[in-house]
Amino acid sequence: MQSLHRHKINCLLLFILLCARNTNAQPNLEQYDNRIVHFGFTLSINNASIRADAKTAFQSTDSLLNFRQVSFPGIGLGAITNFHLGKYFDIRLMFPIISFVQRNIIYEFPGIQKEVKIESAYCDASILLKYKSARRKNTRAYVVGGFRMSYDFASSTKQKRSDQAPVVSLVPVTYGYEGGFGLDIYFPYFKFSPEIKVCNTFGNAMYSDGYIYTNALERLSPSMLMFSLHFE
Repeated sequence: MQSLHRHKINCLLLFILLCARNTNAQPNLEQYDNRIVHFGFTLSINNASIRADAKTAFQSTDSLLNFRQVSFPGIGLGAITNFHLGKYFDIRLMFPIISFVQRNIIYEFPGIQKEVKIESAYCDASILLKYKSARRKNTRAYVVGGFRMSYDFASSTKQKRSDQAPVVSLVPVTYGYEGGFGLDIYFPYFKFSPEIKVCNTFGNAMYSDGYIYTNALERLSPSMLMFSLHFE
């Protein structure tokens, strides 16, 4: 499974390199970046994880020995609105962005393990500052960074739970920051931008419910590595 995932990434990178090479033949969309505003959409794959910090004496909590988290790939889809500020700067509004992610926590007890699924369906809104390099024929590199707000439609804070029915929930609304880099590639009728971005959450996103599965934790901090394909 891991080798298949790596093969897909290698094919994607090869496709991007071929696109960049093929678009160097003649200038495309020469006046594109002079528009005050333009729109687009984004497709993404993500690898979500969650930082779980234990309380100092978590091993004295009942019979819990240890815990660890497992990451899973997810997908996303959303809209882009880009505002032109100048030759090298843009403001990018990404809303709405719908992302499906999953992160599991495995709790280890004597002779048994219990796995808790933390599934989320986020609606994200991000405002980002984009700094662009000088354009070289049909390509230009850029870096991007800013802030985001996320609402989790799949939050399980109201789900029934007990010591025998493990549930670990994140609060529905979280705030964070993101940053990354990408490459704008100009085609005759649209601009294609592969981008890699890291998204982190401010503060503690854990919903404390009084059961052992959260009592052993000090905080939960979701994060995500995202690879996106923007079409504008």
